[in-house]
Amino acid sequence: MGRVKIAKKSTFIDMTAMSDVTVLLLTFFMLTSTFLQKEPTTVITPPSVSTEKVQETNFVQVLVSPEGKIWLTMNNDTSTVWSNEKMRGAVLEKVASIYNETHKSKPVNFTPEQVATFSKLGSFGVPLAQMGEFLNLANEPEGMTKMDKWLEGEDGNPNHITGIPIQWNSNPDNPTEFQMWIKAMRQTENENLAQAIKDGTGVAIKADQNTSFDIIHMVMDNLQTIKQNKFTFLTALKAGE
Repeated sequence: MGRVKIAKKSTFIDMTAMSDVTVLLLTFFMLTSTFLQKEPTTVITPPSVSTEKVQETNFVQVLVSPEGKIWLTMNNDTSTVWSNEKMRGAVLEKVASIYNETHKSKPVNFTPEQVATFSKLGSFGVPLAQMGEFLNLANEPEGMTKMDKWLEGEDGNPNHITGIPIQWNSNPDNPTEFQMWIKAMRQTENENLAQAIKDGTGVAIKADQNTSFDIIHMVMDNLQTIKQNKFTFLTALKAGE
């Protein structure tokens, strides 16, 4: 007796529900993810066995290159009162006030347009005397590219200095510009950020593993001179042997 043939039927799978879930997941990650900010230089942090998680908000990062150049990055908790842009603008005006106390003959002042440009920066690091010229580049064609090249020290202009000025200094009454920036951030009206900096969890030093100890020692000395005795170091997780 012959085998009964079963008629084949085409298989149909309704993918509507899966498509909806995929779109929802994609939307969720787009809204909740934070993009890594571009840094003026690439550093390879030294390895360590520490697994302590770095703060994602309310912190100031001190980026140190092997050559001793320093840039700063700020990030707060983006509350309804203090957005990152508002905080950066307030810090720029505060550091200008601190700077002018010791540079009365050549004070710095920033226009509302310059403050608005600075408030949108992720990392920054030029002398305050050149900050106005640096911020004015935003109004030129390819302005952001020119600003990036200045920060990276690749704009070809020998008069443009990259990196926040720092030197050995044990006199808190005559602070370096690096110390002025830290003091301005510590005096912010954003209580959460100010408290994190005072506690030390809000100040993180990120240096290349080839940066000399003398440079790191100078950075720490600058912090300790203004009584910023607590801070952390960013490291890479050491791979198991």
